[in-house]
Amino acid sequence: MTQRIHTFCRVCEPSCGLVAEVDNGRLLRLRPDDEHPVSRGFACHKGVGFDAIHHDPDRLNVPLRRSNGKRDAGEFVATDWPQAIAGVAADLKAIQQKYGSDAIAGYIGNPTAFNALGTQALNSFFLQMGCRRIFTSGTQDCSNKFAGSEAVFGSSTIHPLPDLEHTRYALVFGENPKVSHMSFVSMPDPMAKFRAAKQNGAQVWFINPRHVESATPATGDVLQVRPDTDLYLMAALLHELDVAGLWREDVIREHGANVDGLRAFIRPYSAEAVAAVVGVPAAQIRDIALGFGRAESACVHMSTGVNMGRQGTLCYWLLHMLSFVTGNLDRRGGNLYALGFYPAAKAGRINLKNVFFPSEFGELRVIRGALPGNLLPDFIRAKQSPVKALVVIAGNPILSMGGGEVLREAFAELELLVVLDMFRSATGEYADWLLPCTDMLERADLNICGLGMQHQPHVQYTDAVVPPAEQRKEEWWILGKIEQAMGYRSVFDAGESPDVFARLDKMLGYSQLSIAQLKAAPQHTIELPPSPVGRFYSDWIQTEDQRVDCCPALFGEAIGRAHAIFAGLQAEPAGTLKLISLRTNYMQNSWYHNVGKLKRARQQENPLHLSVADAQRLGIADGDRVRVSNVHGVIEATARVDDTLRDGVVAMTHGWGQERSHGLSVAKRYPGVNANVLLPTGPGSYEKLSNQAHMTGITVQVARVTV
Repeated sequence: MTQRIHTFCRVCEPSCGLVAEVDNGRLLRLRPDDEHPVSRGFACHKGVGFDAIHHDPDRLNVPLRRSNGKRDAGEFVATDWPQAIAGVAADLKAIQQKYGSDAIAGYIGNPTAFNALGTQALNSFFLQMGCRRIFTSGTQDCSNKFAGSEAVFGSSTIHPLPDLEHTRYALVFGENPKVSHMSFVSMPDPMAKFRAAKQNGAQVWFINPRHVESATPATGDVLQVRPDTDLYLMAALLHELDVAGLWREDVIREHGANVDGLRAFIRPYSAEAVAAVVGVPAAQIRDIALGFGRAESACVHMSTGVNMGRQGTLCYWLLHMLSFVTGNLDRRGGNLYALGFYPAAKAGRINLKNVFFPSEFGELRVIRGALPGNLLPDFIRAKQSPVKALVVIAGNPILSMGGGEVLREAFAELELLVVLDMFRSATGEYADWLLPCTDMLERADLNICGLGMQHQPHVQYTDAVVPPAEQRKEEWWILGKIEQAMGYRSVFDAGESPDVFARLDKMLGYSQLSIAQLKAAPQHTIELPPSPVGRFYSDWIQTEDQRVDCCPALFGEAIGRAHAIFAGLQAEPAGTLKLISLRTNYMQNSWYHNVGKLKRARQQENPLHLSVADAQRLGIADGDRVRVSNVHGVIEATARVDDTLRDGVVAMTHGWGQERSHGLSVAKRYPGVNANVLLPTGPGSYEKLSNQAHMTGITVQVARVTV
């Protein structure tokens, strides 16, 4: 008999409600939950198409142990969990005893953010091992936001959301909501919110080097900027707002600090001064500034298209300043802090004194526990205390990070690599142990990922929709068993059926809720009060003086670098090409790269997109083979002439280059090329303030390949 089970998606941040149709413990299909009080029947193809991931014949189903000695050509034999747990524990202990705990590092991938029990388990695991060298996918896409909010608001978990439903003016930098469904905003069906904003009379600008799919007459306009210049556009907007007397001096006096430093930074960047660098006429910059400043309400947001540039933290700083100095922070129609079921703002508080420490690779810091991902190969090859063992959880650094062969060569030098994943990925090919994990339908969970970032605050619990297939295990179970085998404290110390939700139950108590109440609620979901207005400066800001730091002292070195970068941009020769990352609906991450139904006629490779004018200038036609190169690497790809790109911009989709991914049969059949070969790696390749890798706005040369 078919059962209908309410659950929610854990592929991206909106956590849309889903209904799973299950027959005798087997998933039949997924569809949007029409009864869900928040997503109200919306779910994108990533969620409803997750059945392909769940049923993929390439899934890891049993623990695997390497049987040959060559890292990049893995041969594996099946084992059982007792042998795998004992073997991993013994191998980790051997590394500790031989080299010390600093020889063991961890890499944590994006999916762990959508796994409430897995997150708390990995924190316990690495802490008890004394592992201080943690690398995460956050330094490839969003660590600048943590660093920016720490400095401006005193907490890495304060990210005021755009109140699109009530706004009259919205600036959206580096985001393509129709494809990505937004980041650092948990908002099902974001395009419906943009359509509603336009219907309410709001002016919406999508600021991007591409004419993104999100921009239509019904949703907003596009302002096509040059890549990696958003900082100077933001500075010019602030400059023109100040000149026009549109800063809210009363708000600034009451709630701001170090305002003179902000004014000093933006002083050189008038609309006229930045127009040529940004690629937008001065008059248009000024018009947008005045429109924003004079609007009844205005909001701002930015995402990975800006985060991944050279100056993501400074951009996030100025984004916050656009909201604050115009009086739109903590104001309906502006940017609001979303409380959720637990006060995440206080949990992210940090002391910013003496954050940097010396290392073999220069001054370093950690951001939410993470070192610069771009230094992972350098730490493996370090002269002083190199990393000898790496534990990778739900990540694929071989293809998600810059470096290409440098990264592969470093991984081949590891003495131990343990990978916890659902698939044998490109990274898994280098593993000594491959441990099979459950997917989102095979585990109980809580939608903690959206905490503090929900457009409509709510909390949802889900049971496992189906029992785990084969020998798949949850991450908390795997890590807890390894802890037990290593002699550490473990959730299994209390028995084989631990209360793993106890900590989350305690957090829910802040809102007088419990797991039991959620289980009893319709769709296991409870709506929470809407984002409050008027409490930000009294209750949520975490700086010592409870003021917005308008020019953090920590930014001094980066500000000097920003002026130097601007001078470099001014001096760039005509015809310079900059590579950006292109998001598509056909590529989400390594797992979706193995979904056959996404390999449609024009989606079987990742071509190099270039503008009509650049194609003509370079003598390149659609379908030609092209050579893309720079000081970091060289690749060949198929050219695709694209009228959505402005001149001087080329674009490729990341996550391809699967020719050596022997455990992913579909991905290997359609390998594409790894665009990240063209990205910098090592010291100097990331933003020092945030550890954010430089992954967009990369200078490249393009030439047609002649036979």
